[in-house]
Amino acid sequence: MMFYILYLNKLHKYLIIFIYFFLFSCNTENETNNIASYKEHYLTLDEALNDMPPKTKDTTSFLDKYIHDWLTNKIVLNKAKLYIDENDSEIINSINSYKETLIIHKYQKELINSQFDTVIPKNQIIKYYEKYASNFILHKDIVMARMIKINNETLYFDKAKKLIAAQSNIDKYDLEDFCEMYAENSFLNDSTWIYLSELTQKIPNLSKVNNKLFFNKNKIHSFTDDNFIYIVYIKDYQIKGNKSPLPFVFKNINQILQNQNKRKFLRNLKEKLYDEAQSLQQIKIFK
Repeated sequence: MMFYILYLNKLHKYLIIFIYFFLFSCNTENETNNIASYKEHYLTLDEALNDMPPKTKDTTSFLDKYIHDWLTNKIVLNKAKLYIDENDSEIINSINSYKETLIIHKYQKELINSQFDTVIPKNQIIKYYEKYASNFILHKDIVMARMIKINNETLYFDKAKKLIAAQSNIDKYDLEDFCEMYAENSFLNDSTWIYLSELTQKIPNLSKVNNKLFFNKNKIHSFTDDNFIYIVYIKDYQIKGNKSPLPFVFKNINQILQNQNKRKFLRNLKEKLYDEAQSLQQIKIFK
């Protein structure tokens, strides 16, 4: 499926190239795939398309704006060069500094991709969680829950209400089958913590309902509007101000520790290279 999508995106790009090449080739001055020029500077269609975001919907508008911005930039740059020496030492130093930064950043990025271990042991995550518990206080209510949305004329309300609290694997399979056949919408992943607001926003006219209504474990609630019935099963909950459950912040802590390890990895790399240069007597400090 992914290959098919990539193929379509590529086909779409080539179609755009063909259309623009055809249009611009009608101009006898356009011997290549140039789409704009300012004095001796030329913009090619390939350059513009390489900068086009993958999910661009209106390609024509993108290219029109891209051409306008490119031309404007060239015109302003040309005017600036009349007053600013491009060989000015400050400009040259800034260019060299930026170039060095880009080279170092790309080198570090390649090292991280090839040598950096991204795996964080679970015991490290637990240790960090316990040490910095005050950093993981809930700012919103969270729940483990299921929700089924069915037509209010259904004959299967009682069955849905029974299945939504399914515990055995067989009953859970029945619940999934039921939702595929009769539910307008459903959320069945009650093994994951979510913000209560994510659940309630799926149900119309709940803005005036007190959140405390949902603070009962293994409780089933039902709500109706003009067209649908919403059945909600609350497996577990945690109230704002309490400590976040570890699973709720597990990915966040994992990312924090990964970032810490990356900084340590790069710091050690710099120190290692410095020590190597020093041992090879490549460094001299003039005082």
